[in-house]
Amino acid sequence: MFGFFIGALSLVGLIKVLKWGRSARWQGGAGGPRRWMLRRLFQALDTTPGQEKVLSDAFDALRAKGFAVRDAFEKARRDMAQAMRAEHFDGEAYAAAKDAQRSAVDALEAQLKESMQAVHEALQPEQRKRLADFMEYGPRGFGHGHGFHGMHHGCHRPAAVNL
Repeated sequence: MFGFFIGALSLVGLIKVLKWGRSARWQGGAGGPRRWMLRRLFQALDTTPGQEKVLSDAFDALRAKGFAVRDAFEKARRDMAQAMRAEHFDGEAYAAAKDAQRSAVDALEAQLKESMQAVHEALQPEQRKRLADFMEYGPRGFGHGHGFHGMHHGCHRPAAVNL
């Protein structure tokens, strides 16, 4: 009986966390991590309000496609499980599920290209260089005055230089 109670509480907690993750507070509200991350990026790139709108819109569109991909993968997983449960393996259901996954990933890739192109057009050459460095090396050192090259144990230098 105690195990059932713990399981029920865990299920309720999981549902709350999943709902909370998609709430407006975390999708761009005043203090969510998305806003913090974008604000930090805007500061590091020294963007104008117009550039910030383009970057925010690109990020939002990409994020929406990401949620669509996640939903498509969850549906495909359920469809594949149903194909496995059937008396005889349903190859058509499996193929349809895989096609849905591929379509979702293709849509995400197309959105990524579109978003990157919009951001590229909105930024100045120096801002694009800084953003490209951030994309290549990650957030370590971003905006700390020493750039991205040669930081932290020389991890971004070619192997021949690390003697």
